[in-house]
Amino acid sequence: MQAFVRPVSALSSNASVNVNLGFPRPFLAWMSVTMVDSLIDFDRDNAFAADIFLIDGVRTPVRVFGGDHWGPLNSASNVFAGAFTGFGQNILFFLRAPVLINGNNDIAAHAEAIVLTLD
Repeated sequence: MQAFVRPVSALSSNASVNVNLGFPRPFLAWMSVTMVDSLIDFDRDNAFAADIFLIDGVRTPVRVFGGDHWGPLNSASNVFAGAFTGFGQNILFFLRAPVLINGNNDIAAHAEAIVLTLD
């Protein structure tokens, strides 16, 4: 078993980190949010998501969609799996604190992208 931990931070933006396992192998991956800082008032425009976007170029299952934050079903702006077990090599994690159309997002977030290999 091998462990990978990568930090990722977002300030009214999207951030990503890729974990390359070196070769295709079984794994368990998840995001752990360690900090959320509402820079003004914690209200509706402080949405954020920490998820696993792609495994070897294939999207993980959609968990949330719709509204002015997460886009229509099957959009890249949907919220995807926060934890995933499977087989692969490259795991792309997203941490998103999206700016809304009116520009009123005032949140900072930090997370750790974590992968344990299961071989």
